[in-house]
Amino acid sequence: MKKDMLSFVLLIAAVFVTGCGQKSKVDDPKVIKFASHNLKVYEDTTKVLAKEVEKLGYKLEPVFLADNVQLNEAVENGEYFANYHQHIPYLEEFNTANKAHLTPAFKVFVDRSGIFSKKYKSFKELPDGATITLANDPGNNFRGLQILADAGLLKFKEGVPPQKVSQKDIIENPKKLKFIEVDYTLLARGLDDADAGFLYATVATEFGLDINKDALGIERPELQAPDIIAVRKENAGSEKAEILKKAYYSDAMKQALKDAFGGKEVLHPAW
Repeated sequence: MKKDMLSFVLLIAAVFVTGCGQKSKVDDPKVIKFASHNLKVYEDTTKVLAKEVEKLGYKLEPVFLADNVQLNEAVENGEYFANYHQHIPYLEEFNTANKAHLTPAFKVFVDRSGIFSKKYKSFKELPDGATITLANDPGNNFRGLQILADAGLLKFKEGVPPQKVSQKDIIENPKKLKFIEVDYTLLARGLDDADAGFLYATVATEFGLDINKDALGIERPELQAPDIIAVRKENAGSEKAEILKKAYYSDAMKQALKDAFGGKEVLHPAW
C-alpha cells in the first residue's frame, strides 16, 4: 500500500513538473510559438520568417500542421501565439462556428483563386453536364461559383451578396453544370475525376498548374481575400505581434514568397 502511495505521489509530481515546464515555455517573453500550415509555401516562408524574427532578438518556434481547424484551435486555446494558414473569411467562419476569439494581426499576401481543368482549355470547351469541384466551406465555396458566374455560366438571385452566394441561389445554369463540394485539401486531387474545379494559385502551382496560363477563369480582385497572421484578440497589437509584423514586412520575406515558387510571382505581398 505504501509502495502504491509513493508511486502515486511521484506520478503527480512528474505531471506537475512537466506542466510547469510547458507553461514556462509558452510564456517565455522572447519566444513566439507559431503554428503554420505544412503546405510548401507556408513552410518555406516560415523558415525565413524565423531568421528575420531572430534578427529582432526573438525566437520563433514553429510547428507545421495540415489541419486548418487544428491550427486555429492551437491559438484559440493558448498553446500557440499565432498561426499562418488562412484568409479573413475563413477566420470569421471559424470564430462564428466555434465561438472563438481570433483576429488578424496583419495581412501577409494575396493568393488568387481560379477554375482549372486538366481536360479543357477554356470555359467554352466545357460540355453540358460538366462536373465542377468546389470547396465545401462557406469562406471558399462562393468563390468558385462567382468565377463561373463572371464567365456567364451561372446566374444568381438578385440581392444576394457575392460572399453569401451558394448553389441554392442559382437561377440559371444553361450548361447544367454539376457541382461536387469537397474539403479544401482534396480540391487538387479532385481535378483528376472532375471536368474542372476551384483552386488557389499556390495549390495549383504545387500540382504543375500556372494560374496565369492554365486557369479557365480567375477571381476578380475585389473578391480576393488576403491571407493573414492570426492571434487571439487580446494579443493583437502586442509586442510579439509587432515583432512578427516587422519581421514579415521585410525584403527577405518578399523574396521568400517568390523563392517558394521557383522565382515566380504566384503570390502578391499585401504590404
